[in-house]
Amino acid sequence: MTQSTITDKGQTTVPVQVRKAMNLKPHQKVQWEIQPDGSAVVRPQISALELFGSLKSDVPFPGIHEEK
Repeated sequence: MTQSTITDKGQTTVPVQVRKAMNLKPHQKVQWEIQPDGSAVVRPQISALELFGSLKSDVPFPGIHEEK
């Protein structure tokens, strides 16, 4: 089991094993979800740039002139 310590300011360092397993990058945000039993689930927050192009459409792009 991996552990870290909470500082007086409420900060902690995410251990390298956890960062690698979750593929976390510097300055990336994470979401905390508190469970009814008091435990927490931590998930990487996906940025809008990572979602770019993930939705596909059956409608072809008509071109910039038609869009205007």
